[in-house]
Amino acid sequence: MNTNRDKRRLNELAQKWKDGSITAQEQIEFNQWYDSFEDTLLDDVSTESVSELKSRLYSNILAQENIAVARAVKSFKLWYRIAAAAVILVVLSTGIYMIANPGKRETSNDALAKEDVKPGGNRALLTLADGTTIVIDDAADGKLAEQSGVIITKTKDGQLVYQFKDTESTGKGLVSQFNVISTPNGGQYQINLPDGTKVWLNAATSLKFPVTFSNLNERKVELSGEAYFEVFKDKKKPFKVSSVNQEVEVLGTHFNVNTYKNESSSKTTLLEGSVQLHSAAADTKLKPGEQAVLQGAAIEVNKVNTADVIAWKNGNFLFNDESLIAIMKQLERWYDVKVDYSTIPETHYDGFISKNVNLSEVLRRLEVTGNLKFKIENKTIKVYK
Repeated sequence: MNTNRDKRRLNELAQKWKDGSITAQEQIEFNQWYDSFEDTLLDDVSTESVSELKSRLYSNILAQENIAVARAVKSFKLWYRIAAAAVILVVLSTGIYMIANPGKRETSNDALAKEDVKPGGNRALLTLADGTTIVIDDAADGKLAEQSGVIITKTKDGQLVYQFKDTESTGKGLVSQFNVISTPNGGQYQINLPDGTKVWLNAATSLKFPVTFSNLNERKVELSGEAYFEVFKDKKKPFKVSSVNQEVEVLGTHFNVNTYKNESSSKTTLLEGSVQLHSAAADTKLKPGEQAVLQGAAIEVNKVNTADVIAWKNGNFLFNDESLIAIMKQLERWYDVKVDYSTIPETHYDGFISKNVNLSEVLRRLEVTGNLKFKIENKTIKVYK
């Protein structure tokens, strides 16, 4: 084994994970690497402060891997972000790292394994303009369908690609035809739209789009749920994402839109380029690293860590002072379960969790970091003090 080469490769994958450019295959490689380590770093947190635990984790990781990283910073919240980028957090065996306010450690709840739930995967339903539906996760690789000269193909890495069979007749008779791709709870998917725009759909999301944009003055799609967009640049045809109470307009850029109906606000986050957000309240232009939060008739713009926002796209949950209620909503969608919210306290967490582990493992880590216990019963998460 070439250790130096392996470390260079891991740093390369970590950088791609950080900036959101990692592919599905590279994400699997990345996850397999940190899944190979034994997790002894969180064996005893009962008497440690966050600062003490931070220092112990940092020292232990450096001793194991001898990876050159930046010095630990004073702010813990900033530290865990830098740690993720520098391949610090990934050495935890299950791809899980989570800290709340360390208190008394609870014994792992063996009952969690009795009704365990596996993580979600690449699952989606494609509805064609004629009403035909295709369950994509069950479909074999290759050609899925053909409609009016448009060939829909599923690639080996699970992506959905639209191609025109006859470029001379491209767009004829297709202007009013739409397709809809939707992911269920426990599903996610990536699609390449007819114009070349790449879209990653999170769980419980639907995207309606024209079969072709050729004879249209704009490229408009309708979104419900959450998706990350890498828009193909076309100055003559602005790309628009329409969702509840807002419309995002771009020419070519990378951005994330979170517009779940069961959330209290819609969030649009810009990673690259520029976007114009239109709503009944106001028109707002975003710069890279900014997030617009639309709640009711008010829009608030904040600076955010974009790696946090698109962690879901790269196969992870990444929490930054996240409330337990917000975390549970994400677990509901990814594991296709329900949550009993009647007993959930106002607890917040910082942490990094691989989405590739079973639900019981996530809940055990939540137990480790606080004074709560969890139970899975009839695909419902229940919380106990």
